[in-house]
Amino acid sequence: MAKWSPGKRLVVLGAGATRGAQWNSPGSEAAACLPPLNADFFTQLQRLREPKHQAVVDSVIADVIDLYGTGFELTLEDYFSQLQSMISLSGVVDRQNSQLWNRGELERKRKALVDAVGAVLEESADTTKSGSSAFEGCALHDQLFDVLDVRDTVISFNYDCVADHSLRRVASERWNAAYGYAFGGSFTVIDPDRWNGDTPPSGQNSSINMLKLHGSMNWFPFNPDDASVRLRQRTYNQHGSIKCEIVPPEQSKNIDADPRYRQLWGHAELAIRKCEVAVLVGFSFTPTDLHVAALFRGALRENTSLRKLVVVNPSREHRRHVRTIFQQPLSRGARVVQFDTLGDFAPHAREVLEG
Repeated sequence: MAKWSPGKRLVVLGAGATRGAQWNSPGSEAAACLPPLNADFFTQLQRLREPKHQAVVDSVIADVIDLYGTGFELTLEDYFSQLQSMISLSGVVDRQNSQLWNRGELERKRKALVDAVGAVLEESADTTKSGSSAFEGCALHDQLFDVLDVRDTVISFNYDCVADHSLRRVASERWNAAYGYAFGGSFTVIDPDRWNGDTPPSGQNSSINMLKLHGSMNWFPFNPDDASVRLRQRTYNQHGSIKCEIVPPEQSKNIDADPRYRQLWGHAELAIRKCEVAVLVGFSFTPTDLHVAALFRGALRENTSLRKLVVVNPSREHRRHVRTIFQQPLSRGARVVQFDTLGDFAPHAREVLEG
């Protein structure tokens, strides 16, 4: 099989890309619950309206109050990372007469939080559910992905499938889930046709690439004894515990524990190192995500080809931080183009990416 080979253009999607989807634009009738950002996850969680989600909402909010009190100020990544640390400490600290360090209870809290993430994404970003504000998909994502060519690479840190549906919709001849998720070689993608358009390309390096480094709502949980990736048809319509493959945003991630993630992160490093144009949409380097910062810093140190960096983010501080991470190629002459929102950028995506 041919060696995996990225193209010249790289698109990086963060939570702000989904938050900036067309159905959340000013003047639109956005859902009560918006696609969450790290900082406002608990606000969006408490805006869920579907009765089937109420139990997980009540459970997670009660858990947070139990640990931090009623006036808590907490991000999603902070809570995941702190639960992870508590679980680790539970095996070594004195637990006499204390429920705080009960490992089973802490694991239950973490599991409830994972279920809450799925519930928020189901209600805020399900482009397949009839009647939802997101049902027709996002024309802004469509405008961006319509520009991409075969082998161009999308690195997504989002669990949702807004981008996946957009590729299926507007890039039918340039996207094939069997190859585009970059699980070639030792791994088999099962049921890829569910995520393809009418005329998918065939063969390695024949598709736009979508590297989902933190997992995806449309992947069934990885089985360590099975060298496959099984794709789900129905992304969100599930009852009980979430049944998909995601890497929680904890400070310490075991990304090297599964060969599938090792392959994805290796591909991502190569795509960053080789790209000539990089577009970061709604993405910021959060302090707790040390793996991501290390990935970009290491790859960019070797990138001598980057000529254009496009940053799409309304936060001046986040844009500054991105420029800091990209400092080495910028010092070699790469220029920066900045936009506040996906709505500002998408209509100009072709001229920006091809210019």
